[in-house]
Amino acid sequence: MAEEMRTLVAQEDVAAVAKCIHGPDAELLEYEVEKGTATVQGFLSQILRVVIKVQVGEQNFTSKFVAKRPPNLESQMKMVNEFGVFKHEIGIFERCAPILWKTCADLPMVRCYLTKENLIYMEDLKEKGFVALIQSVVDLREDVLTIEHIKMGIRTLAKFHAASVGVNWLEEFPDIFTEDVMFEKSDIMKNVIKQCVKKIVVPITKHHFNDEKFVKSSEWLASEEYLKIVTEICKPHPKFLNVLCHGDSWANNMMFKFDPETGNPLEIKLIDFQISRYAPGNRDLMYFIYVCCTPDFRKNYEKELLNTYWSFFTEECSRQHFELTHTWEQFCDDFDSIRPFGLMMSAIMRPGIFMDGAFPEGEEELTDEQFQTMMDGGSGEEQAIMTFKNNPKFRAEMISAIEEVAEL
Repeated sequence: MAEEMRTLVAQEDVAAVAKCIHGPDAELLEYEVEKGTATVQGFLSQILRVVIKVQVGEQNFTSKFVAKRPPNLESQMKMVNEFGVFKHEIGIFERCAPILWKTCADLPMVRCYLTKENLIYMEDLKEKGFVALIQSVVDLREDVLTIEHIKMGIRTLAKFHAASVGVNWLEEFPDIFTEDVMFEKSDIMKNVIKQCVKKIVVPITKHHFNDEKFVKSSEWLASEEYLKIVTEICKPHPKFLNVLCHGDSWANNMMFKFDPETGNPLEIKLIDFQISRYAPGNRDLMYFIYVCCTPDFRKNYEKELLNTYWSFFTEECSRQHFELTHTWEQFCDDFDSIRPFGLMMSAIMRPGIFMDGAFPEGEEELTDEQFQTMMDGGSGEEQAIMTFKNNPKFRAEMISAIEEVAEL
């Protein structure tokens, strides 16, 4: 098995990364390849950890790094190819990251050592004391994230966004940012949304509300009008400050470092830039809050969280000597205007958290059957209704989400 894993990472690549880490005189002595732990697994990738032994002069060193390569499942590869996520992420690391690092020396972004076609070699954040609080989407069933975790995530996004101000990324790199990866490179995501609405949202709406107004509003989530609105939200907006957005900004793509004495979060590094986009920064904020927070938590703390972001973002922009012309009021108004994007998460994406067998748990590997079920919008109406009846958390979330859709 160990030898089989070694074949997944070329020796010449390992030697090149060794020189990136230890300098041009580093000589590779040996290396081993391990399966990445769940804390660094990617949804559209296979993560491997590489352990190297090198000699520099008369000294020997042992180091580790992460190798990101295409996934094993055929169903995943179809999505990878249609979305072009590796080409996109390599573009972010090779062409955008150097500009960001020049602007912000303590950029909260994983460092990349080397890229090749469909291969990305990065620092191993776990070796630097970072851990993932969320290993799988099902972890969000429990109250894993506290208000301090959420605020740290928001400040991290603000810092990342501020490092990108003053650059029109669409003009600089049109091949990277002209088409949104999630909604324009392929119809897969739109079809997933339609199936989720058909198999989960509408059946639950009919079961609980039995009201034509609510049913029609839920059906709207699968309409071409709604999908067009969401797609436009993901694009640059001429009236608002556009920044380089992470694109998939939820806690699974954040690695936390904690104070060993107090347990308080000290720092976060962002990973997985496969669907980054150029758009107003509150798109990332909306994504993060609606995916990672329950409706009750979000409604209780939303204003406080928005203020946390805006305060830190403006402070970071000032530190970058960038003068903001946008106001707090404009920021809040724009956030309110993109609720359809958030509802995509709470009404369509979050239900998968509660469906048994929908996602791998713990160290389990994703199966073709699970992946295909996700792409088909879930197991079906019967499981959705049963989960709604038997799981109070899921029931409360879906009622709140459906009511918010109707209000919108």
